[in-house]
Amino acid sequence: MNFLLICTFSLIIYTQCNVRIDPLVLIDQGLVRGLISSDGSYSSFLGIPYAQVDISNPFGDALPHPGFDDEVYNAHDGTKQCPQSIKTSERGRCSPQSNTSGEETLDCLRLNIYVPTNASSQNPLPVLVWIHGGIYAEGSAGNYGPENLVKQGIIVVTINYRLGPYGFMCLDVPNIAGNQGLKDQYLALRWIRDHIRAFGGNPYNVTIGGHSAGGASVLLHLYSKKEKLYNKVIAQSGVPQNLLYFVETDIYSAIKLASHLGYNATDTQGALVFLSNASHESVSRAAANMELKLRPCKERSFSGIESFIDTDPYTFSNKGKVKDTPILIGQTSKENVGSQANNGDEYYKSDPFYDNIQEYFKLNEEDLLEAAQTVRHFYIGDQPLSSDVASDLESFTSDFIYNHPVDRTVNDLLKEMAYPVYEYEFRYVGDRDIEGAPHCEELKYLFQSDDEIVQPHEQNQLMTKRITKLWSNFVKYGNPTPEDDVIFPVKWTPVSKESRPYMIIDSELKIEHRVNKERMAFWNLFYKAYGQYNKFSKRCIFK
Repeated sequence: MNFLLICTFSLIIYTQCNVRIDPLVLIDQGLVRGLISSDGSYSSFLGIPYAQVDISNPFGDALPHPGFDDEVYNAHDGTKQCPQSIKTSERGRCSPQSNTSGEETLDCLRLNIYVPTNASSQNPLPVLVWIHGGIYAEGSAGNYGPENLVKQGIIVVTINYRLGPYGFMCLDVPNIAGNQGLKDQYLALRWIRDHIRAFGGNPYNVTIGGHSAGGASVLLHLYSKKEKLYNKVIAQSGVPQNLLYFVETDIYSAIKLASHLGYNATDTQGALVFLSNASHESVSRAAANMELKLRPCKERSFSGIESFIDTDPYTFSNKGKVKDTPILIGQTSKENVGSQANNGDEYYKSDPFYDNIQEYFKLNEEDLLEAAQTVRHFYIGDQPLSSDVASDLESFTSDFIYNHPVDRTVNDLLKEMAYPVYEYEFRYVGDRDIEGAPHCEELKYLFQSDDEIVQPHEQNQLMTKRITKLWSNFVKYGNPTPEDDVIFPVKWTPVSKESRPYMIIDSELKIEHRVNKERMAFWNLFYKAYGQYNKFSKRCIFK
């Protein structure tokens, strides 16, 4: 770390009067002052701007940050959020820590850096860059307490990126072709490559990790044609082939939004001028109320404009970047557990098997009925649809939305010669009486959590110790179990085309082979029969 006081990276300095001196770091933008944790174990630099939204076109490319106005930038507030584009009642379901008090603003392209006290330019530490989830509509860098991971001797960086209409409108105009939020993430990665050494980090030992939409994001970076600014990848419960995280291009979304807000929009450019002058609160609220699916998409091609994504998730290929990349990937044991709890009798009058297949596959009615019936028989046999089969429906949606996309992604990564690839299933639920670990469950142990469910009893503390050590080992070495350790009774071995070992992360750690093998075999056969009719691909066939 480049201290103004040249302190060889001893982050806490006390005078005889017990006055604390916070760290001061010099970067290209100017001087940055951080904060020291109460126990002196790490330093925080919060809310550092890495780019600026162009207010004249807040839906387009971000601008480089010009530098700080003040002599010293006090990096003390990491709560600013990009405008949230989700109904208030649905916010924060996955966040380990709430950030409800954070200001929503377009001045949000900021990051937080958390640095252990032993980092220095002579002892640069590995870096984990964390990309938050939230279905590309909510979330922020301030939702993730870093203490558990920083204690393992790695630097943690959390980033904001634009969401909803500001980050993911995919239009038929060259300056807003789509995926601005992903391009924001890339700018953050570029900033980290250029500046992290000043904070005691190794710019050439960087892991990008994310959960849910964040997991899909890190893989989209891996497959994009952009420069590879990282060495390793962690994707938790989210991949681009998950149909929640990739959408068909809606070139009329700006017109729809403007019309909803009372503007008589007839063309995209006119709608954009109106929306650029509207408040971000009204634009984001309109997108949430309209339930617009604004997420990553295949961008239209424009002369002289570099696309971030130029193909669909079933035809991604970038062997030059994927080959020899260490990857840690997996899911929880029952991603959608509890999702049927509030469904009344009216819900079961419809057919969720039919509805889900219809939403994502372009089949004629006869084939659609046959496909839905095949899936229904596999999961519930001849039982009628009712609350009695709620658990089976949760297994179906977990497999259809999360588990099989992860399984397909692992197959694709092996074809592209990613190595080593470590696969896991997180099963731990503590002393709760639920059927399996739901979506986001592992985040409560990986990051500092304010969830009352995570009580500090011995078993929970052991889980926190284990998962943070596994993940930090991967960040450091590209291997979660590089050496014998008393808290790891087994070695985590990577998958291959011939063998698919995976780590079960539960009260006991153990290795088994092929996650949900019978159910994944069923879905492989289903995609062999119907995959070419998936709405994103004409080539999605298993051979």
